[in-house]
Amino acid sequence: AGDDAARAGDLNALFARDDLAALFCARGGYGAMRLLDRLDWPLLARRPRIFVGYSDITSLHLAFARRADFPTFYGPNVTGLPALDALARRAFWDLLEGETPLPAPFPALPDTMTTIVGGQAEGALVGGCLCLLAHACQSADAPDFRGKIVLIEDVNSRIYQADRALTQLRNAGLLDDAAGFVIGHLTGWQSHEDDPPCNTPDALWHDVFGPLGKPTIAGFPFGHEPNPLTLPLGVNARLDADARALTLLEPATSPR
Repeated sequence: AGDDAARAGDLNALFARDDLAALFCARGGYGAMRLLDRLDWPLLARRPRIFVGYSDITSLHLAFARRADFPTFYGPNVTGLPALDALARRAFWDLLEGETPLPAPFPALPDTMTTIVGGQAEGALVGGCLCLLAHACQSADAPDFRGKIVLIEDVNSRIYQADRALTQLRNAGLLDDAAGFVIGHLTGWQSHEDDPPCNTPDALWHDVFGPLGKPTIAGFPFGHEPNPLTLPLGVNARLDADARALTLLEPATSPR
């Protein structure tokens, strides 16, 4: 809540404090993009903190990657934490509190996912909400997908809107540079389409990502889902698209 100056001032003040180890966004963060030029980036870059949020917070994640260069976490906002089931909640705290890589792939059931393109890839995780990634193109905080495993999901998007956003990323040359892709869901897409629909997310994924030839899976449970897994942006991971598994290769946090 509050105007842009108040919201940015609060965030700057929180990063300036010595008694905080983590900051959790309360909501999806409409207007987060408006704060970017009001934040004290030299201060934020000097004071790494666990920073968790998703949806419109994608804009802040992109800016942290460009301007502060420390990992951030694409995960549930405060309002969503109480609703997580035991598995997603345990994975959340294991990721944030652990100082060693997770010993196994993220606890996502392979049978609930689809392999769009097979193969294996390694790289740092990057991405977030599709429409925010597309909106950031040609800005100071444009996505950098070079050699990265790209995370993509969205909510309440029509198929043609997701197609438009993906085409923007492709036309900007970003998709060609990626190592691989982990796609979540277009949560709620059915409510915006005819029944039966003339197109589906799965058809769109094959149409866009198939020709790229990069290891790609779809249906990974993160973002705008009932029990999303939390993913650390900027942390190296391995994607096995044939096994539909994502595994971290390094810790997401460091000892204080």
